[in-house]
Amino acid sequence: MMSRGARALREMYGLTRGLGNLRVLLLSGLLGTLASGLLNPVLPVFLSSRGLDLQGIGFVFTLASVLPIFAQPVLGTLSDHFGRKRFVVGLSLGTSLLVPLLGLTANAVALAAVLSLKLLLVRSASPVSNALVADFAPPKQRATVFALLDSATNLTFVAALVASAAAVRWLSLAGVFFLAGALFLCGSLVLLGLQETEAAPRPEGKPRATEALRLAGRGLVAPLEYMRRFPALSGLFVFQFFFSFALNLYPIYVPLYATRLGAPQEWVGPLIATSWLVFAFVQPVGGRLSDQLARRGGLISAGLAGLVVLSLSLGAVGWLPAPYSLAALALTWALLAVPDGLFRPSLPALFAEVCPREERGRFMGALGACAALAQMVAPITYGFVAQHLSLQAAFFLSSGAFLAALAGMARVREPSASAPPLQTSTEPV
Repeated sequence: MMSRGARALREMYGLTRGLGNLRVLLLSGLLGTLASGLLNPVLPVFLSSRGLDLQGIGFVFTLASVLPIFAQPVLGTLSDHFGRKRFVVGLSLGTSLLVPLLGLTANAVALAAVLSLKLLLVRSASPVSNALVADFAPPKQRATVFALLDSATNLTFVAALVASAAAVRWLSLAGVFFLAGALFLCGSLVLLGLQETEAAPRPEGKPRATEALRLAGRGLVAPLEYMRRFPALSGLFVFQFFFSFALNLYPIYVPLYATRLGAPQEWVGPLIATSWLVFAFVQPVGGRLSDQLARRGGLISAGLAGLVVLSLSLGAVGWLPAPYSLAALALTWALLAVPDGLFRPSLPALFAEVCPREERGRFMGALGACAALAQMVAPITYGFVAQHLSLQAAFFLSSGAFLAALAGMARVREPSASAPPLQTSTEPV
């Protein structure tokens, strides 16, 4: 699988020769991911050193999940009508300016405000970026393009995690923030090379500000409108919520689970990185496979079924005797990346294909709002379950969420020659 993934990565890089926007996004994404990977391990320590306790840190991340519920569909809708480049570049540039400001902020309240705004910009950019990729990617290679971008950034993220400790030793904790900010800034400047996608024509006679406010209002109601007017799409929103809910368990509770099962602290990082590496090499295989299939739903459903079983298995390894439980956890955690990587590139490709091209930003923003809602609810829910039941119960709950996501995906109607993408009205409801 690893060799096939590496070969697929080399072949997919050939796609960039004819797609200038892909090269621009790939280089910008690598620079941004390198910056994020350098910050990821040191951010909790830095926040604690500035006076933010665990409750304060939790509040910041919760607030950063609430705001994108509203921001993502609004920005996606605006990008459909005013072009995506200005939003992609603006959000990235804002992030690059806020990162070094974090390193200069000593007051805990001000730090929480800056971090919340930074997280808001990063999370709100996702639907606009995905819509941009879907706009220029060839329809028969759409999942392959998404796989190339995700796989390259995942590999870079693992390398940055490894380099983070050395960067702190050489530059100091605050210096890492300035380095990350410089990397984000370089990535933002690279994005200036994007070729603008065609925006929907604006109605004549309406002032730009008035039109923007009207579109923002349409963006806010987008999730409810899509589910009400198009029941065939409701399964995707159910899927997005429960899939995001299930995934939210792993960043916090897998390291904690490994420690509880006896893993030394220095082993936790490599254990987590193993799954990231497997995921990065499996994604190219999944992207190519998805583009070769007549329909993507079967691959997605098979991958979700694998996640149901493996998440259940992660909870069950805690019942094994001590010498074997940790080894079983490491193996299961690495295997989890296989079904996940095989179907993950299919998701943004499917999202782009079930909606009209002129509403891709709005539709992906509406799905992003569901994901943000799940990211707000999940930490509270998992924390309650882990505290009052057990860590294992949290993994069982995650498995149940994957099962609910699978049920939602089963309701999705994929487009075909006889059933084209749904046509939605551009008039306000």
